[in-house]
Amino acid sequence: MPYTHLDVNVYEAALDRVRFVYDECDDVIVSMSGGKDSTVVFHLANVVAAERGRFPIKVFWLDQEAEWAATEAYMKSVMYSPDVTPYWFQIPFRLTNSLSFRDNFLYCWDPAEKDKWIRQQDPISIKVNPVPAEDRFHGLMNNLAAHCDTEGKKRVGVLIGMRADESISRRATIHFSTRKAFKGQLWYRAHVANCLGFWPIHDFADEDVWTAIARNNLPYNTIYDAFYKYGISGKQMRVSALIHETAWHSIEPLQEVEPQMYNRYLARVNGVNCFNQLGREIMPSALPPFFKDWREYRDYLLENLVEPKYHDLFRRRWKNQNEERWYKVHITEIMVNDIDGTKNHNASNAFRLKDHAAPGGKYERGRLRRMRESLA
Repeated sequence: MPYTHLDVNVYEAALDRVRFVYDECDDVIVSMSGGKDSTVVFHLANVVAAERGRFPIKVFWLDQEAEWAATEAYMKSVMYSPDVTPYWFQIPFRLTNSLSFRDNFLYCWDPAEKDKWIRQQDPISIKVNPVPAEDRFHGLMNNLAAHCDTEGKKRVGVLIGMRADESISRRATIHFSTRKAFKGQLWYRAHVANCLGFWPIHDFADEDVWTAIARNNLPYNTIYDAFYKYGISGKQMRVSALIHETAWHSIEPLQEVEPQMYNRYLARVNGVNCFNQLGREIMPSALPPFFKDWREYRDYLLENLVEPKYHDLFRRRWKNQNEERWYKVHITEIMVNDIDGTKNHNASNAFRLKDHAAPGGKYERGRLRRMRESLA
């Protein structure tokens, strides 16, 4: 299926990719977050399912309770569609809380605190954790096919709306995740057992996503309209759980955009008011004058902000990361209490890609090698 940039536009190429997944897989699941990218992937799956007679479409959503009201409204319209088999998980699990150094986790959908939930569970959602031995979400996500009624299926494809243009970290994830092609295609990642993940819109720019939504008149999450009115740039528009370490800055507009939801967050999640008041100023932009370097500042913050039981976890993660650029990453990890190491992982991918692209890096060496070979 290789194309040149002159052959086809990204929308048609993505449609062909989804056709490839449907043709190669016995079952297909669309993984959705309620964001614009998974909205386009869901649309592409609808087009191909209609062509192939493969309705209803299996749709997966891990509802993290601390979601936008607009996200719930949009995803509810998807899950209640007659062409969808919903796998709407509203299960109890621990979600890292980047807003607090005291309450490190939010126990989503905690049965003991039902009266405090930010939102109520939906009648059609799945409410029992299919991996009861784990109180996080990794067991569910890592073997998704096993929990979406795919027994007896030889190969299950999961369509994921991740794009290289979202960030340098996402670009690096897509670039480095695949070590060998699946039937000649590199836009996938291996999953557990019979499950393969695919990125059919990996080469879409933001403009391509919104063009697909506009030209096909697709319903979408209206939180994006609120973001636009609030003045949030396209790259910063996140619909993930608001307390996640990559989405903490969404707390700042919450009070204005969804004031009733903000009050529920205040009652449910520790640290909301602090982050709302400080906003992006909570992240240090300059080295305070009473510290000699960023490493000393990092160590001070670790000792005085993070719970002692997590000190070794952070230090082990930082082993061999002894550069100023890394110290600054470590400080952001501390400030959002990133126990899972998400920011460190993203930075590692980004630095790796930048190093490869730098003068004398892997990409330049590869270009020189190919040039020498062509001249030989």
